Amino acid sequence: MSHCVNGHNPGSDGQAREYLREDLQEFLGGEVLLYKLDDLTRVNPVTLETVLRCLQARYMADTFYTNAGCTLVALNPFKPVPQLYSPELMREYHAAPQPQKLKPHVFTVGEQTYRNVKSLIEPVNQSIVVSGESGAGKTWTSRCLMKFYAVVAASPASWESHKIAERIEQRILNSNPVMEAFGECAFLSKVSSDS
Repeated sequence: MSHCVNGHNPGSDGQAREYLREDLQEFLGGEVLLYKLDDLTRVNPVTLETVLRCLQARYMADTFYTNAGCTLVALNPFKPVPQLYSPELMREYHAAPQPQKLKPHVFTVGEQTYRNVKSLIEPVNQSIVVSGESGAGKTWTSRCLMKFYAVVAASPASWESHKIAERIEQRILNSNPVMEAFGECAFLSKVSSDS
């Protein structure tokens, strides 16, 4: 049985490694453009090295969000980037006819879930999983999502609705410690159902 490696049909493992090495060199040869790849599924060949190089190039270009198919990869910038989380940007993602066509961002995820919940045809409950190592920015990302929902749910029609939105936003943000407590709790389970 023959196997395909990156579109090639090699006759042996040695040939497969050679094709992979050629593809890798060809991909990394265009490294200057790696920061432009918005989706890691477009990386070819998909190896640890190519994915990390792509993320590194995007990080160096101050591009901290990258899609990996339907998953959003967020890199902690370890510096303030206020323009990346402004209310204006939130409204831009909210107003976009197809937010997934915009640059990858946590607001894209927020808007897609918001639209699914608010759908008049068939509203769908939504869950967002924010995971990562300690210090990766999970709390920040969760707070950005909560702020996004508070901003887009408010009608921009009047000053009064703006004040209501601010109160809702503050209540949502104040709930964060409770939400974190659920996220950080540990569950003890039996090793065996026989014991």
